Amino acid sequence: MEHLIALFNSVYPLTNQDINLLRERLFIQTIDKNTIHSYNGKICKKLSFVKSGIFKVVKTDEKGNSYIPYFITSGHFAVDIDSFSNKTNSEEDIISLIPSEIITITNIDYDYFEKEIFSFSKIISILKERALLEKMKFKSEMLIDDATTKYKKLRQRQPEIIQQVSQNEIALHLGISQYTLSRIKSKK
Repeated sequence: MEHLIALFNSVYPLTNQDINLLRERLFIQTIDKNTIHSYNGKICKKLSFVKSGIFKVVKTDEKGNSYIPYFITSGHFAVDIDSFSNKTNSEEDIISLIPSEIITITNIDYDYFEKEIFSFSKIISILKERALLEKMKFKSEMLIDDATTKYKKLRQRQPEIIQQVSQNEIALHLGISQYTLSRIKSKK
C-alpha cells in the first residue's frame, strides 16, 4: 500500500489526514495466474495499482483476432481508464499472466477520495497524462519499428516480460509468429 501512497505523494503532496484516509480504504488483493481482472464488454469498476506481477491487455480487432497492445507491470495501473472514468463498457480484457499483488481502489472509494482528498483529482489527472504519453510513444514505436527493434526495446524496457511471459504472448504482442521470435532471439 505504501508504494501507491508514495506515488501519489510524489505527484502532489498529501496531508497526514489524506494518507490515513487512503490507508483506511485501499486494500491489497492477491491475484492468481490467468485471472481476468477486467472484462471486455463490462464496466471497469476498479482501479488497481500493480504492486507485483504482470498483466496483459487483450483487445479484439473487427475480424475477431485477439492481440496484446501492451503489458502492465509493477508500478503501473491495471485499469481500462476510459471504462472506469466514463462508466462505459470496456473494450479490452486485463488478465494476470503470473500470480500478482494489486492495490485496489473501487469506484465507490474513488468517488469518496475525490470528495475528501483535495489533491486526489489532480494526482489522478497527472498520472493519466503520464500514462497516455507513455502509451502514445510506445504505440508510435510499435508502428514504425521492425520486429527485431521491437524485441530489443521490450527486452531493454521490460526485462521481466522476457523472463516471465510465454513466447506465444510475446510474439502476439510484437505482432509476429513464434518462429520469427525464435529467429530474433537466436541472433542476440
